[in-house]
Amino acid sequence: MGGRGQLEVLGGQLAHPVAFAVMLGTTLLMFFDFAWFREQTCIVACPYGRFQSVLLDRYSLIVGYDANRGEPRAKWRRKEERTGGDCIDCHLCVSTCPTGIDIREGLQMECVACTQCIDACDEVMDRIGLEPGLIRYTSQAELENGERTFSRPRVFVYSAILLVMFGTFAFSLAEKETADVTLLRGLGSPFTVLPSGEVSNQLRIKIANRSPENHSYMIVLDGSEGMTMIAPENPLTVAAGETEMTSAFITAPPSAFSDGEALIALQIDDGADFSETLEYRLLGPTGAGNGQ
Repeated sequence: MGGRGQLEVLGGQLAHPVAFAVMLGTTLLMFFDFAWFREQTCIVACPYGRFQSVLLDRYSLIVGYDANRGEPRAKWRRKEERTGGDCIDCHLCVSTCPTGIDIREGLQMECVACTQCIDACDEVMDRIGLEPGLIRYTSQAELENGERTFSRPRVFVYSAILLVMFGTFAFSLAEKETADVTLLRGLGSPFTVLPSGEVSNQLRIKIANRSPENHSYMIVLDGSEGMTMIAPENPLTVAAGETEMTSAFITAPPSAFSDGEALIALQIDDGADFSETLEYRLLGPTGAGNGQ
């Protein structure tokens, strides 16, 4: 754990109220889910079963019960002669299922493929001296007629879709800028008319440094004739992975405004690999344009 993480742990909950509140809320919601909703979360809220019903076919791997081997079900004791199938109807596969379904009735939307029924059934088979795998990973086609195949169109289509998705995600990460700049209007009045007649706008500049190194970002008013900018912190130093905000004041002559607005451009540059020019709309008194 880094130095900052150690300080957060040693500082206690009151030193970091927001993070503590998020963790406390998440923990309470999880306890409430386990105590009240339980399997209803998987049955009603979880989308896994809906996706499963759309994506699967007869050859897809599922958690399945081998009815050819297990039926007919019959209770059995060690000293008795077994007359039925391998399923002794112990109901452990049902009682261990988090959603309460009976896997012996076939594939169901509520199955979340947790395989707890497989573990329970294999343990019973081991105890009574039968081969495990009565419930196992298999396919509907294999259970019906022993047919197994993995080379089918949907395998390649799904693989291609995943490759496109992951490729797009990787490309977006590779092309992502090392910083994110947001321009916000200043607090209070939108503009101020100075005694000289010039119009002053305050804006807030928020810079998030996404790179692994500290950077200093120079803020430059780009190509705005007759305007001046005063920035108390320029350049603005932002540590790696941190976000900082500073203020800037743009002073413009009345002639720069048209219908109470003037468009400017601010260039943010770290002197290394990040440079971005953002447009910003200054506000002024209506009718100030053209020297009126």
